[in-house]
Formats: sequence, C-alpha cells, structure tokens
Amino acid sequence: MWRVIAAAYLLGVVLISASFAQAQEDAASHFNRAVTLYRANKYDEALAEFQASLKANPPDPALVDNWIGFILLRQGKYADAAASLEQAVKLKPTSAEAWTNLGNACLNDRRPDDAIAAFKKVIALDPKSANAHYNLGNVYSKTNNLPEAIRSFQAAAQINPDDPYIQNNLGYAFQKSGKLKEAIAAYDRATKLMPKNADYWVYLGLAYSDNGQPALARTALQKAVTLAPDSVTARLALGDTLSDLHHDAEAIAQLEKAQQLAPKDFLIAFHLGTLYKNTGNNARAIASYKRALDARPNSGEALSALGQLLDRSGSVDEAIRVFKKQTEVSRDDPDAWANLGAAYYHKNQTDQAAQAWEEALKRDPKRADVRRWLAGYYLNRNDLDRAEQEYNRSLRDVPNNAEALNNLGLIHDRRNDVDTAIKFYQKAVQANPRYEFAYNNLGVAFEKKGNIAEAVSNYRKALAINPAFADARKNLDRFKKP
Repeated sequence: MWRVIAAAYLLGVVLISASFAQAQEDAASHFNRAVTLYRANKYDEALAEFQASLKANPPDPALVDNWIGFILLRQGKYADAAASLEQAVKLKPTSAEAWTNLGNACLNDRRPDDAIAAFKKVIALDPKSANAHYNLGNVYSKTNNLPEAIRSFQAAAQINPDDPYIQNNLGYAFQKSGKLKEAIAAYDRATKLMPKNADYWVYLGLAYSDNGQPALARTALQKAVTLAPDSVTARLALGDTLSDLHHDAEAIAQLEKAQQLAPKDFLIAFHLGTLYKNTGNNARAIASYKRALDARPNSGEALSALGQLLDRSGSVDEAIRVFKKQTEVSRDDPDAWANLGAAYYHKNQTDQAAQAWEEALKRDPKRADVRRWLAGYYLNRNDLDRAEQEYNRSLRDVPNNAEALNNLGLIHDRRNDVDTAIKFYQKAVQANPRYEFAYNNLGVAFEKKGNIAEAVSNYRKALAINPAFADARKNLDRFKKP
C-alpha cells in the first residue's frame, strides 16, 4: 500500500489591488471548483480547473502543481505527474506533500533512485513522519534492497507501532530475506492490529508454512478462509498446507471450492492434478492437468506432469505428443528431452529414444540417469564399446551406481573376460547389497569359472532378496540333488 498526499484545503482569496486581485480571484474560483470536482471523482474536469487556476496566476502555484501531479498520479499518467510535481517542489522545496507525491510518481515511472531521493527529502523535512519511512521502505522492497527496506519499516514502526500496514510490509521484507521468525512476529502483530483483514492471516499462514510449521499455518489460513470465504488465495494456500499435512481429502475439498471461484486459474488446476494423482485418481488428474494447460498452454511444468502420467497410464502415443510440445516450449530443458526419450522407449521406438536422450545430454552432460539409459540402448544393440563408454561416463558423476557397475560386468562377460566381470559384479553388490541382479550374475560368472560353491551362494543371496526371481531360481535348481 502506497501513501500519497494531496492538500485538501481551499485556496483563499487575497484582497489586493486592481487586475492582479481579479486574476487571483479567478484562480481561487477555478481552484475551489477543481477541489469540488475531485471530491466527486470527476478527475478530468478537476484537472482542467486546476490547470485554469494555474494559468490565472494563483498566489500559491506550488500547491496547484501538487494537485495537478496528484490527479495525474491517480490517473496512471506517471511521467506527466512527475513533471508537475517536480515543478511543485522547485517552487516550494519545503512541501513534504509534494515530495511524497513525487516519490510515488517516480517509482511508478520506473525511476526508483529518484523516488528514494524524494522520500529521503520528506524524511529530512519531517524525521518523525512514519509515512515517509514507510514509503521509502516500499521502494527498497520493490528494488529488492531488503536490508534497507527492513531498516525503513522498522523506523516507521518505531514512530507508529500500531500501524498494521507497516507491520505487514515489515513481515514481507523479513520473509523475503529468509528471516522467518521475524516475519512471523511482524505478521502476527499485523493480525492483532487488524484482526479482520484476511490477507494478513494468509501472509502469516504462508510464513508459518515456509518455516516448517504446517499446523500453525493451517490455523492461520482457516481463519483467513472464515473471514473471506470467497478468497481464492486463502483457499489455495489452505489447500496446499493441508496437502503438506497429508490431509489430501480436505486439501482437495478446499481447492475444488477455489476452482469454483476461479475456474480458469492455472495453479488451482495444477495443484488439484497433483493431489488427484497422489490419491490414485489418474483420470481426474489427467483432466486437471489438461485444464491447467488450457489456462497456460506453454507451462513446461504442467506438460511434464501430464506427459508422465499419460505414459504411466499406458497412453504412450498421447504422452509422446505432450512431451514433443514440452521440447518445443522448453528446448533447453533436459527433462523435456529425457521424458520424450522414456516415452519413445516404452513405445519400443528405441532409436527415437536414443536421439532424445542425446539431446538431453547436450543440455545437461551430468545427467547420469539419462546416460545410463543411453548406455543400455547401446548394450541392447551389442555395441559394447559405446555402452562401456557411456556407463563409465555416468560413473564419473554418480560413482558406485549399482546398475552401471553391474552392466559393465555384463559387457566384460560378453567379451569372455569373466575375471573382470566378477570384479564389477562385486563392486555392484558393495554399492547396493540388495541388488539381486548382480548376485545372480556373480553366480553365473563363478559357475563359468567352475567355482560351484560361490555360484550357489550367490544364487541363494539373489533369492533371499527376491524369492520370485525366476532366473536365480532356475540357476539354483540345477544344483539341487535328486
């Protein structure tokens, strides 16, 4: 909230001689009509009267310039407002009202440095002006100079400790600075000073949520919803907090009410999609993600969520179309290409999958998971050298990955280098003692070496981890006595 000031008094008539006195009387008449028109919200007509007053040589032209600038500021004509207000402070440098309005005009005209200078001038004229410190804090907050914003809001609060607007904006500056305890204290004071302001309860709830206190967040946000049942922001925040508390049914209920209030809201539809997915209602989740994309067609986040759900639900062709769109709108996002590759792989279009994974790795060479998928593609094609290269590169970024180590063992096994294969299988089970595939492969390798005892031991370890492991069962059964 910005605080702008306009003088609200009428220009009196000064009795001096002849034509000059008549001019001043005309100026006063225009001025008084202008104030009346302003109070009737007839801004254009009021502006015309103020300009007529200025032409008629008023006794206080700075006051008229201030009014003109103030109305232009209210009309959103910030550059014109600043020009009039600069003239006002030039004529009367001691006018705190004109400096205040100039600060607001400069800020809205994207001249933050000039706004800061104007508000500092107000403080120099009136160091005890809480409004001046408050407005200066808002400029610093908007320009992300949070330490100065906090200092300005604190100065305002020291002068006027019972102003809820100051406390609320102080809380915001603390929250953006990561000082959540201080933010909570300021927001809490704002709610106590203005307990029926639902927005303050929302901000308090969000601060509690950011501070890892979802139960307190829920209490604050429920208060906000009670005060403002039609507040989309309050219901969305409450729904998200209930989701954090794993109260998914209640969360869905809040978000569905929010969606009734704002049917085309992207965030509501997207968050509902996630909740439906988490509760196993994939059909509604898919519909909700599509609704989110109706509101924001180029959302990479929504395209990714929808594509993955379609892929898992067996609608692979549609998933591929969605992921292709994701790569178009987010060409530099490695996840988009990785997702597309995975969908192609599930469609058994392995060449297209490999091409997509190559694109993903161009954008993020450290994606070890994608590199393992690509290595598996080459292993399936029996391109052992390229597979080995990709698995080794994956291990540079994620050492001791059991899958990569196991598959390197398979590569050496296919080359009949059984001793090296055994070393990799052993590294795999060291990396993941629950990796049944490596135990089974160790058993096969030891069997090739003629070490039946070690072979049997490893087959049994594989079955202990996964009793339904058919290959390990078949291998072990060959060594059972009749």
